[in-house]
Order: sequence, then C-alpha cells, then structure tokens
Amino acid sequence: MGGRWSTPGCRHILLRGTETGVFVAANSNDYGRRLLEDVARTGAYAVNGTTYYGIANRISYFLDLRGPSLAVDNRVRRLAHRAASACQSLRIGETPVAIVGGVNIMASPTLNIALENAGALAPDGKSKAFDKLADGYGRGEGAGVVVLKRLSDARRDGDDVLAVVAGSGVFQTASPTA
Repeated sequence: MGGRWSTPGCRHILLRGTETGVFVAANSNDYGRRLLEDVARTGAYAVNGTTYYGIANRISYFLDLRGPSLAVDNRVRRLAHRAASACQSLRIGETPVAIVGGVNIMASPTLNIALENAGALAPDGKSKAFDKLADGYGRGEGAGVVVLKRLSDARRDGDDVLAVVAGSGVFQTASPTA
C-alpha cells in the first residue's frame, strides 16, 4: 500500500517517488524511553525507530517520498511550527505536497509527575487558554495528519478542497519552563 492512501470523500493520491515533504511534530518520548529500558529486548532499530526524527523519516521511507522530512519537539508551538514550515515549503516551490502531522503518546507517568512538580499542569487536568482562570495545562494524547497542497495545484488536479490555509506562523511564549 506504500505511496497511496484514500480518505473518505477524496480521490486516491499517488505520491510514490514525488518531492512530497513530511513535517511532523512530536512530544514526550515515553514509548522510546520505555523500549530502551528493556535492554535484553532492545532491537537494532530501537533508537532510530523511537526518536522524533524517525517518525518523519519512516513516513517518507514507507511512502517513498523524496521531499524534506522534518520532525520537531517544540512543546506547545510544535504543530504550528511544522504547519508553517510546510506552508513555506509549498510557497517557495520546494515541495508540491506536504504531509503535516502531530503525535503525542503518554506511555509512562514520569513526565506527568515532573510537569506537576514544576507547576505546569492544571490541578483539574483542563487547559483554560486565554482565560483568567488559567492555572496550567491539561495533557492529552493523540495523532492527526493533514495533506496540504497549493490551492492552484489542487484545483488544477481536481482535488477535493476541504479547507484553505489563509496564513501561518509561529508564536513565541515566555515561560520559566519553556
């Protein structure tokens, strides 16, 4: 199946061998740390297969993509940074298609304990961004992926356009724990 996938409502997209870029944001390497703790069962690919850069590169390898393959651990602004990087890559013509994704898996309580000790987590586990009651953030896990293409190219190729990115950028924060 490498290089071809289908999304409900969208036609098949063929990418194998193209300059498609992969831009991934990841956080908390719990799984990698846990895997490496089991020294007796640590395989040859445990290091590269569990690092942030490995996520983007494995996607590129599996789909046989030739464009940029970037991953970042940038905490709160990580996905915005990857989306901005992907939009810039499309804008300058470096890549005709960009796969942008983010993932966070919480496989160990260690990071939660450290963040709680640092005062970064909200006591009720809920993020209240831009609210006067904000008192930390609530962690969550999940993954998501979007495929971006220049609007003119998508229209030319007859792709279903589900949304348009009007602008992108990266915000900066000042925090004692940043």
